Amino acid sequence: MSTTADLVACSGDLKRELVRYAQHPRYRRALREAMVARDLPSTVSDEQQWIMFLDYFVLQHRLHNGKTVVEQFVAARPDLPEDERDLLLGWRDVVEGIFEVKGRDGDTLLVENLIDDLTYRVRSNMGAAVFGRMPRRSFLITRLVPIGEDWLISGMTNVLPGSQRDQAYEAAADVALRQPALIFRNPDKLARGWELQRAERERFVRFFGTDLVVLPGEQFADQMRQYQEYSRKEILAALPAADRARRAETPTPELATDPYLLESETVAVIFDEIEGLNFYAEFGLVEAVFADPSLLRRRLYKQRLIEYLDDDSVSPLPFRRLADRDPDRASMLFQKLLRRPGFDWRRDGENLLRERKAWFYDRPPRPSFSPISDRLAGYVTTPASK
Repeated sequence: MSTTADLVACSGDLKRELVRYAQHPRYRRALREAMVARDLPSTVSDEQQWIMFLDYFVLQHRLHNGKTVVEQFVAARPDLPEDERDLLLGWRDVVEGIFEVKGRDGDTLLVENLIDDLTYRVRSNMGAAVFGRMPRRSFLITRLVPIGEDWLISGMTNVLPGSQRDQAYEAAADVALRQPALIFRNPDKLARGWELQRAERERFVRFFGTDLVVLPGEQFADQMRQYQEYSRKEILAALPAADRARRAETPTPELATDPYLLESETVAVIFDEIEGLNFYAEFGLVEAVFADPSLLRRRLYKQRLIEYLDDDSVSPLPFRRLADRDPDRASMLFQKLLRRPGFDWRRDGENLLRERKAWFYDRPPRPSFSPISDRLAGYVTTPASK
């Protein structure tokens, strides 16, 4: 069985083979689509940016068949030893971050991720000498993949000197807010996120009296501002005096509001235990047709219900909430809509949602509140919730 040192030694050759495989003409279209999805120009002149993108493409990008390039590479190479196959497939578990160098441990570098607050033992397939340009207290902007019980640098590494601590913290706070999934690698952070979400949901229910409220579109923005201020006052009141004074100086951030919501006749605001805070435009039409399936005869109601089913921004949540009010009536509704006389919501509802909302089931549930660490809190410029 190969040791970690053996795997490090062969990892460079495996990575080069993988990258060559990804540049086969069969992946040309997928490569262009991935570049567009990540807002990259058709020609990337920055070598470091290109290498980092290519690393993402081969290890993480999902092709139309749902597989990654590395998975297809391994399937196409039955000659690979089992430990090398496992190594390559393990590389799908990428850790992106901004890491503070804590020191050396023999041939490994000890780093702490500013985003998830976890410590990683890092190796390089270019040899330990490369760590000479990564002194203690410097910062690394890089990607890591597992190798044995340690981690391996993958792609390019940008090194910031310790004197650029503020820039590193600011960048880490920005990444943490834009990609909260990176924070939740830390199980303690995940638990804290759920705790914050539960507490905020309780405040929402205290303010509105329920976790589902339907508002006229013209009142939506004002009602949400009032709720935000109520929540802010409760949070401040629970803080120690010193922290309260410091936080009170920070203005309440404006809620980013889709103009479509403001223009809607009705907007549903649902603060779910799992999915967190969600907004649904023109909810009144959907609510009405669930209450009276005969409204499907009217084009506007039918169209809105179909749009909810097909819209990737609408999760299964509103369907579950409305159907739970009267499952028999929900069964009648979908019998008419789908032209399936035997449809029964209790039996078939979840399968319908999995079929029409497959994207929702492909991702693990995560809290919508990101527990930013104290050291990054001062560098946050936007709210840490969705």
